[in-house]
Formats: sequence, structure tokens, C-alpha cells
Amino acid sequence: MSFTHIVTFKWQADQFDDQPVADALNGLIPSLAGVQRYVCGADIGLSPGSYDFAVVGTFDSRDHFIAYRDHPEHRRIIDELIAPNVDTRTVVQLED
Repeated sequence: MSFTHIVTFKWQADQFDDQPVADALNGLIPSLAGVQRYVCGADIGLSPGSYDFAVVGTFDSRDHFIAYRDHPEHRRIIDELIAPNVDTRTVVQLED
């Protein structure tokens, strides 16, 4: 069974540079066990009304996701780079 975490963000500022967010998140992933696939980045703008940034991570289990969610570096990224700049956030989690 795998666990997929999907989160989307709308930023407060239209021109927010979210590349440091992507770089920080992508830099964390190699240090974690149980990550099957991880992709994050800015929306490419093909559909009107899209959110600005997305993260899609597939993990071996809920426990591996929780280790990612609670990892101190992940918490720092959220606290310092995401939370001060986010307007709206959505989260969906799936198991298969």
C-alpha cells in the first residue's frame, strides 16, 4: 500500500518567487526513507483558476509520510518560507 499527499497553495503576492520553496523541499527529500515519488513546483498556467504551487508526494506508508510531515527541516520550510506567504492551502491524501 502507498500513501499519496497532495497539497496546493495560492500565494498572497502575485509575483512571489516560490523557487526557494521548491529548492528547499527537493533538498529535504533525499534524506528521507520511504519516498517513492516527490514532485513540487509552480503551476505552469494552462488552466484558469489554478493554484500557484503544488506538492505531490507518494510514500511507502502513512508512517513514512508522518516522518516527512514532522521532520524538523520540513517544519522550518513551512514556518519560514510557506506560512508567511500563503493565502490559501488545500490538502488531499490518498491510500492505495
